[in-house]
Amino acid sequence: MVADEAVAHNLEPMDELDFAGWNRADWEGVFTRYHTDDVLVDVHGQAPTHGIGEHIHAMKAVVESTGGAPVQVKSHPIRFGSGDWTCVVGELEDGSRMVTLAKWRDGAIAETTPDSTQKVDPFRFPA
Repeated sequence: MVADEAVAHNLEPMDELDFAGWNRADWEGVFTRYHTDDVLVDVHGQAPTHGIGEHIHAMKAVVESTGGAPVQVKSHPIRFGSGDWTCVVGELEDGSRMVTLAKWRDGAIAETTPDSTQKVDPFRFPA
């Protein structure tokens, strides 16, 4: 698979992951399908998680802290990547944005980097 094909292959599931897995809180279905069992997730302001179980637990806690329903991802206006890495900006219904910088393995996210998957003000990105 050439690099551009790998990037396209890895970007395609981000729509289903965010629009179905996250928006519908489908933790055991879509969300699990697009994360490896040993996924390492480092989200700004939270302790890193190791494994899909810890990641789901942490995301459920985030959802509970914001009222019990996920803030809905409306669109992915920015999407790009290189090789096994992708970067997707999700515009959320409350006007903020979420950036996910992910390393993929076998069609699933294996790692996110520090300061990715964080909610940011749409006009001011963190320093």
